[in-house]
Amino acid sequence: MTGNRLPRSKIFNRYEYRQMSTNKISADDKALLAGWVEFGDGVHATRSPQIIQQALKNIQRQHIFCVVVTKGYESGKLALVEFGNGRILLDKPTDWPPRMAPQPMRIIFKDQSQIWNQFAVKLLEVTGDSLVTSMPLKYVRLQRRDNYRVEVPSNSRAGFRHGDRVYADFAVLNISANGTLLCSEQRQRLPVGDLLKEISLHFPVEGGKPVRVDIKEGRVVREAESERREPCYGVHFLLRGQEDRFLMQYVRLRERELLRKGMADES
Repeated sequence: MTGNRLPRSKIFNRYEYRQMSTNKISADDKALLAGWVEFGDGVHATRSPQIIQQALKNIQRQHIFCVVVTKGYESGKLALVEFGNGRILLDKPTDWPPRMAPQPMRIIFKDQSQIWNQFAVKLLEVTGDSLVTSMPLKYVRLQRRDNYRVEVPSNSRAGFRHGDRVYADFAVLNISANGTLLCSEQRQRLPVGDLLKEISLHFPVEGGKPVRVDIKEGRVVREAESERREPCYGVHFLLRGQEDRFLMQYVRLRERELLRKGMADES
């Protein structure tokens, strides 16, 4: 997927729910209307009606379930019933909050490539068995590579054994399906090429219990410095057994947290 590249900071704060007149469309919006635009970190977005229509058709044809997210609420899996005439019709969740006012909302789904996608819509109406939303004016796709690193919450920590020493308080800056970036606030040094054992990663979770991910071994593959000139180390995990599955569960969970945060920042 190719396209123009824009600052990633614009990705979640440019949603509009009114039709734009042609003489007021910015250069950024013209690029979005023309096709996919890259915002960095594997994130792509478009306002193209043709691309949005095709994505909606794929959801129906491939029987893909969706999740709706709005401030303070996230549904279970829902079916997209139909779309057209400027509206989308979704199954109403059984736990839908009473008296939910019209407001911005996200429709989130994973396509057949297991890539996260989201539509920015507005909740228009709630009937006895359906949610009615506007058609999307923006479509965001998270084009993740296998080694894509997602930022983790502050206060994420790692402990591990290095030779005869045990470390318990390295900061975790980001994580991927096969590695992580750790920084030492105490400025401990880890030589590139050395093996780390019994790695334990601890992540705070918004509104939930902290997550712990355990990895038997990893190897230090690069050294860098943080903005505060602390030593940081790229660690490649030597995954075995079910470790890769548990690791990816957290990576996907964190992606969902970041999507929800983007929605909250927009409100």
